[in-house]
Amino acid sequence: MPYDSKDKIRGLIMIPKGTVKRIMKENTDMNVSAESVVALVEILQEMVVTTTKIAEENAAKDKRKTLKARDIEQCDAERLRKKVIEVSERTEKVNMLTNEILNVIANELERY
Repeated sequence: MPYDSKDKIRGLIMIPKGTVKRIMKENTDMNVSAESVVALVEILQEMVVTTTKIAEENAAKDKRKTLKARDIEQCDAERLRKKVIEVSERTEKVNMLTNEILNVIANELERY
C-alpha cells in the first residue's frame, strides 16, 4: 500500500527533536511537552518537503539542476501571495454576506 507524503514524513524523524525543543523553550516561559515537539517536528518536516518540491519546480522552469536560495524565497513569496488572495476572497464573501443580511434587515424593517 503506497504511503502519502505525510506518512513518509511521520515515519522518518530527520529534524532533531532536541534542537526544536530548545528553540521552543527559548521562545516561551511555558513548559514544552514531548508531544508538542513531535507535532512541530512533523509540521516542519512537511514544510521542508513541500518547499523543496516547489523550489524544484522553480529551478526546472529555469532549466537548472541546482536549487538556489531564490527558488526557496520564491516559494515563500508564492505562499504569501496565495494567502493574500485567500484573505481577499474571504473578505469579499463576508462583504457580500453583510450586504445580504443588511438587505434582509431593511426589508423586515420596511414591513413594520
